[in-house]
Amino acid sequence: MPEGAVRGASRHRSPGRSAIRHGAVAAGLTGSALALVGPAVIALPDQDPQGAATTLELSSQGAALAGTSSSASPAGARSAVAPVSGPGTSAAAADLIKATERDRAADAATAREVRARAAEEQRAQEAAAERERTASVTNCGASGSYGGVADAVQEVGNAMECVFPGHDVLGVGSRGGQSDHPDGYALDFMTTSGDALADCVMDNASDLGVSYVIWNQRINTGSGWESMEDRGGATANHEDHVHISFERGGSPDVSALRSCT
Repeated sequence: MPEGAVRGASRHRSPGRSAIRHGAVAAGLTGSALALVGPAVIALPDQDPQGAATTLELSSQGAALAGTSSSASPAGARSAVAPVSGPGTSAAAADLIKATERDRAADAATAREVRARAAEEQRAQEAAAERERTASVTNCGASGSYGGVADAVQEVGNAMECVFPGHDVLGVGSRGGQSDHPDGYALDFMTTSGDALADCVMDNASDLGVSYVIWNQRINTGSGWESMEDRGGATANHEDHVHISFERGGSPDVSALRSCT
């Protein structure tokens, strides 16, 4: 082959190789990384004299070509190996997150158990206090029959003595005019300071089966205290005792009186 032909062929191939170099630099100038994960084959645009395509094989397992800024010259372009996080890193992070979530769930469960135990203890204490108050109303030892009053009236009278001890209590007896005493449905608590006793009875009238209360020349049938006419004396005007009348056939709940203790 003539010398000029060989040189011409060499010149003909040079633009292709130059294009590869310029293309590599251009790829770097884009600012993105070209990661090569396996052997890469790049076909050159020209052919050798035998007609076979000229190829360039690049093997770059795990390598990455990092670009430089667009203002850098091809001579200033640099390649770098980018660190790659392996599967183990993600698994460890996931395990840490799961462990943290388990710890939080365990802490929340423990806090709920503590609150539940505290609430249960509080309910038990309140129940014990309630039983004690009820016992103080029903088991103080008062057992008077008050002349043979109705059973329900006696039950209330005994409980009232537990809450307001130290009073003489009258029950069955004759009275002039209309009265609940002869039938055993009335009690008189002898006192000159019966405000608390009278108010306690009326506050719990429905539970005790009380129909009305007379005290200090006033009567209360459930609608508040109303003044009464002057009957001429302290006893007639109920200034020295609290009168309590009861409904027939009542079934009292004397535990209501614990609110008065």
